[in-house]
Amino acid sequence: MRKKERERPMNETRLLSDFIAQTNFDDLPETVIENAKDRIGDIIACGFAGRKTIEGDILIDMMKEIGGRAEATVIGDKTRLSFMQAAQVNRVLTNMADYDDDLHHICHMTTVLVPVALAIGERFGASGKDILNAYVLGCEAVIRIRNAVEPSAESFYSTFERVDAGLHLGVTATAGRLFGLNGMQMADAFGLTGLMRPTRVTRPDWARNGMPRWMKVTNGDITIPGIHSAMLAKRGFPGDRAILDQGRNFGSCVGSDRYDASHLTNGLGEGYGILDIGFKYYSACRYTSSTLDAVAALVAEHAITPEDVEYVVVNLQKLVSDNFAIYEPEHRIRAQFSIPYVVTMVMMGEPTGPNWYRDELLQDPKVKAFQHKVRLAEDPVATEHFFPGYKAPSTVEVVMRNGFRYTKTVEYPKGEPQNPFTKQDHIEKLTNMALWIGMKEERIKQLISSVYSLEEIRDISQFTERLVP
Repeated sequence: MRKKERERPMNETRLLSDFIAQTNFDDLPETVIENAKDRIGDIIACGFAGRKTIEGDILIDMMKEIGGRAEATVIGDKTRLSFMQAAQVNRVLTNMADYDDDLHHICHMTTVLVPVALAIGERFGASGKDILNAYVLGCEAVIRIRNAVEPSAESFYSTFERVDAGLHLGVTATAGRLFGLNGMQMADAFGLTGLMRPTRVTRPDWARNGMPRWMKVTNGDITIPGIHSAMLAKRGFPGDRAILDQGRNFGSCVGSDRYDASHLTNGLGEGYGILDIGFKYYSACRYTSSTLDAVAALVAEHAITPEDVEYVVVNLQKLVSDNFAIYEPEHRIRAQFSIPYVVTMVMMGEPTGPNWYRDELLQDPKVKAFQHKVRLAEDPVATEHFFPGYKAPSTVEVVMRNGFRYTKTVEYPKGEPQNPFTKQDHIEKLTNMALWIGMKEERIKQLISSVYSLEEIRDISQFTERLVP
């Protein structure tokens, strides 16, 4: 039976699998390599930001109780865990501050794929080139699979899993590349992972009522199926090698009413989706970024102080205007998805970062009071253009107590490919978060140098040892 299967013409799953298995570091364009290094530095910064949280403390303590070989680094901590545990913990830490990069219609990839790559690389041996290549190819797999399951507008707003659809298969690609799977084995691994569905089901009630505190702490589990599947395939265990093929309707697994497998194979190697991912300047959900850029611009241009503001109107597409009008959030996670709260932070001149969510600010009477000056309204034009283009512009109007009105529209916030970070922006973010966890300046310089010379590192452990303060 297997012999006949090998003789069939290559299908979409196998073509994608072969591409991932056969693409090497030297095949990647220089722009892609440099972009990947920026992203790895950025996600390390996010891991530092997430380490100083109660969730991080509890999760690491739990893993210590479970026990295991001390073989892989926890970002921002002296603790070493088993490689599976380190991948899980670092995935949570790097997303905890909601400071990590994302692609609007897919959400967060780097926060999963880099922790997986580093943990496997430490345990089984990998070079910087290996890590960069596996990470880029993991992103490529996620983006292509997500494009293949693109739903109709009706499905997008009702049944579709809008957060991280297909991300567990990106883990498979990254892990499989580091384990040296060939094309057939990679297809097996996809088939094994594809039978599982570890992604969260989108919960509209969560969004409308504010995201719960427990939303992120178990998200590290998404790393497990892809790693296990790659290891099984490496040992010769077969999987469904046609799982992503047209006619198999993989889209239904994530609640989509459409599936187009041509997205898996069209133009393979001609361009890389990693270049379309945006960075975050603000430590909050990406859908707040355009609003915050607009508010920051108005404050700077007109010397606005909170005391002089009568009210603020934020005009956005419906998905955000309906779900981000959360007032007086009592914890970090809910605050990250509260436009009234994060607008207040910018208005009050608080530097962006995890410091926004310290308890004294969340409970500050002035902070609570100003939030109620912020009103959200739907912009029908923005709603119309959001799907399927996934643009998320924001128009902010600040009405002053003296009757003056100031308005600003931002289509592409800082960090998007259309409004990119500079190299200095990347270095400052990593530096600030390293200082946040108490890293000494000389060690920070060494870390930055390692990030931007990652392809020269023969043993990735020489890099991960710099992630500890």
